[in-house]
Amino acid sequence: MNSRIIIEERLARYSENELIFASRFYREHCADSMSEAAYYKSLQRMCEAEALTKIAKGVYCKPLKTRFGTVLPSEKEIIRALTQNSTGMVVGYTLYNSMQLTTQVSKNIHVYSSSLEEQKKQVGSVSLQNYQMNFEEDVVRTIQMLEVLQNYYKIQDLNQLQFLKMCEQYASSYNSEACEYVLAKIKYLKRTIAFLQKVLEYHNVPNRLNRHLSELSEYRIPSMEALYETARV
Repeated sequence: MNSRIIIEERLARYSENELIFASRFYREHCADSMSEAAYYKSLQRMCEAEALTKIAKGVYCKPLKTRFGTVLPSEKEIIRALTQNSTGMVVGYTLYNSMQLTTQVSKNIHVYSSSLEEQKKQVGSVSLQNYQMNFEEDVVRTIQMLEVLQNYYKIQDLNQLQFLKMCEQYASSYNSEACEYVLAKIKYLKRTIAFLQKVLEYHNVPNRLNRHLSELSEYRIPSMEALYETARV
């Protein structure tokens, strides 16, 4: 059977504008039927015939065609595809803004996802970072906290009251297993871990984060007492 016909038959299960990662699709659906060279040549021809649309290197979709022309996946559709079913999460200013920590926004959206095979990829305005992990609720909450702490000095117009509220909420639901899981998967700075330790200690939450830190090191982190004093002013 012709390579293109095989690919089209196996693409039938995909909806229009659903992301198709070429290397994974080949491995899961076509490796038993054609060579990799024939596969990619067929993808190229399908793009030329407008049966497929190339969104980024190694990423395709079946184009959604309307009377106004071809409509490509929106940022929301791309993000949903890469974060649904606990496969990823949004970080960066999109995260900070959604948590009401700042009103600032960014042109680029940053996503951590386990759906990738490459370490990094850019799909339109969405920057993707591969982390092979389960983004369940407690894990996501821990990553959110660590991301904010790691970038505390860089977040523009940081709302200190909202930041302290976030610290209180995280401390009240702290999950040590989720925290250890995240720290084993994502290499956060020691300073960030020390900051998290101070947040937990301020709220009298037992933790074992000192095993990730050096007793001989001093970390540049703000005093929780000073943060609360500043927030009252």
